[in-house]
Amino acid sequence: MRLSVRSGLALLLAASVAACSAMIPVRISGSLEAPAATFGVDPAKPEKACLGGLAVHELSSAMMRPVWSIEARGRDCRALRQVVYGETPEGFATTVSPVPLKPGVRYAVVGYGVTGGPLSRVPWRGGADFVFEDGQWRPAPPFVPGR
Repeated sequence: MRLSVRSGLALLLAASVAACSAMIPVRISGSLEAPAATFGVDPAKPEKACLGGLAVHELSSAMMRPVWSIEARGRDCRALRQVVYGETPEGFATTVSPVPLKPGVRYAVVGYGVTGGPLSRVPWRGGADFVFEDGQWRPAPPFVPGR
């Protein structure tokens, strides 16, 4: 009986955390040398996102190693419309130094922070996989394990 009560509490906690989070789309555009991440649903109208951190991972190996990562200094996120790869915004610290990106390689871009007003702030996460092909960043095709 005790185990089922703990399991129930764990499920309740997980459901409450999931219910109190948001997804903000992250898009990539620009050159291979300096791609820019923007936030929001409409790519023509990027939104300011209260960003706590952003990471870029190379997915060409099983390690999924980060190739660049930044985090906001302190506990507060910072409102940004875009982040350019390799350029650490004011108020952020580089946690993984950038390495040159390569065409044809799958990269995951993941951001997180807080959204909402002063009384109802909820955490957000967002991101997607991208690949630089034919001179531009494109959403990566669906991942198929073993290929």
